[in-house]
This record gives sequence, structure tokens and C-alpha cells, in this order.
Amino acid sequence: MDIEALNQALTEVGGLTRSEQPAALDALQAAFPAPPQREEWNTTFGAGSLYDAWSRTSLATAIYDANRTTLRAHLQGRPDFVVVEIGGGNGHLWEGLFDADQTGTIVLIDPLAEVGELVSRHLPPGVRLRHVQAPVESLGDLDPGPVDALVCSLCLHHVAGWDSAQRRRHGLEGPGKLEVLSRFARWLSPTGGLGLLNEADIHCDLSLEPGSIALRNNLFDSYVWRCARAVLADIRTREDADEELRARWLAIVHAWCFDQLRYADVPASERDIYELDVGRWLQLLEAAGMRVREHGFTDPWHLFHRYVFEPVPSAAGSLAGKPVSG
Repeated sequence: MDIEALNQALTEVGGLTRSEQPAALDALQAAFPAPPQREEWNTTFGAGSLYDAWSRTSLATAIYDANRTTLRAHLQGRPDFVVVEIGGGNGHLWEGLFDADQTGTIVLIDPLAEVGELVSRHLPPGVRLRHVQAPVESLGDLDPGPVDALVCSLCLHHVAGWDSAQRRRHGLEGPGKLEVLSRFARWLSPTGGLGLLNEADIHCDLSLEPGSIALRNNLFDSYVWRCARAVLADIRTREDADEELRARWLAIVHAWCFDQLRYADVPASERDIYELDVGRWLQLLEAAGMRVREHGFTDPWHLFHRYVFEPVPSAAGSLAGKPVSG
């Protein structure tokens, strides 16, 4: 496939009016078909997987680098620390993070056994892994604390709805993002507990109805205009990537970027992606009893935003009943 031609075609699609973009993107996908795929996106995480390729993109490595820097400084000099990670991926976050003599516990919350095995490979002997095989929203009774640090990177957007009340209005049971983040506030140590949240700057949660122009536009801006172009830039310019890795990156452009637009028309409960933009994430963290110490984009495409926060014990959950714009 001619990557330069694909990149140019995508640039031309971005220059069209909103009403013209969906048909133009369909034509682009027909002209540049996806390479053969050996897996569904986000179903396997080992070597050679699409996720492994994703973890090597400039977008992903920027997130890892920022989180490693913060965690390394925060955990230094803390023997027997406790860190919670929500969704471990391929364990790449922990690669080279700890000193050989550090001691502590990683509490990994992830439903897949494979992920626990991958994370454990990156931990030194003194850091033990406790793997809780379950989705985080099902763990209302879990008490891993007091937790020194918590990392939730590109996971919470799979939880639909601002809170349980909004979920019920859409026929869904269980906790929403507010309840999950409120648990994080309870888990984090009130004396020095630190949380890291990484999510894309895009609003596509339950409040946007299927088929709405706003939903389609937001998905296009995030997954096509920012994410796809960033991955294509890696394919075109990264000298450290071989042809096999570039082929997997191209599969990601199709499977995780272009194909995400189909979620604009499915029922809200089947969307799988329920992101919030920066303003809404900040409001939600405050409502969950967090104080955001710093936040900012980790990539030049202004796609992924990172929030560094700490619990405010006296305020935790105090805004749960306050009307919010989810």
C-alpha cells in the first residue's frame, strides 16, 4: 500500500465539510483496504499482537514515559509500596521502572490471565504481583489500600455513563465512571496517595445519542483526524520500525481508527467507547473527591490527556448528588 497516498487522501478528507466527510472516508477505505488481520482489536496482548504494536507507537510511548517519570519519583524511597494498576495491557509501563532492590506490591485489576503473566515479566524480585481477575467496575468491595499510587490508563472509557443514574436512564445497570473514581479516592492513601488517569480528549458518552451529528463529528476528530494521522506519521517516519511492525500499525489505523466511526450508529449500550473531553473529566474527578494537581496532553496531536490527582478525604463523594453535565 502507498502510505504517502493514503496520508494525502486522509488529509483531503479532513479538509472537507462535515457533511462530506463520512462518504469520503468510506471511499478512502474502499480505495485503501485494510491489510489481513489475525485478531480482533484489543483481545490479545503478547508479542506480535496489535496491542503490542500499539504500545510502540509514539502516542502510547509518550503516555508510558510520562507515567513512568511520575511513578519513579513518587515511589522512590517508599519500601513496601502498594500500587494499583487498572488494565495492564502488555506490562510495558513497568519495563525498567523499578530499581532491582525495590520492594512493594502491584495490585493488577484486569480480567485476563494473559495480562497478569505479561506484567509479571517486568517486575524485579522484590515487587510482587497480586492479580485480581475482574473488571474494575465489579469490585465495589475490594480494599487494596492504603494505596501509594494508582494508574488507570485508557481503561475508564469502557465504562458507560457519568454515573449509575445516567446508566439506568439508558437501560444499563451497575456503576458509572463517578462510582469507579470514587472507589479510587477511597483506595488512595490520604497521606501521599497519587492517581494517574490517561484518556482521550473526546466526548462520546451516553448523553450523545446514536446517529447524532455531534457524536459522528467527535469520533472523526479523535480517531481519524488525530489518532490515525499520528499512527500514519509513525509508519512514514519512524526509522526504528521494520516492515512487520508497520503492517501492524496500518492494521490499527483501520481497526481502531477508521472502523470506530461505526459506533456512531449503534445503540448506545453497544458503543464500547464512552470518552469525555477534558472539561468533563476534570469535573468528574472533582465530583469523585479528587484534587487534580496537574494535567496536560502527552502528545503533540492533543489526543491523550493525563490527569495527576490526589484524594480529598473531606470532599470525597460530596458532589455525587450535584447535577453535572455528563
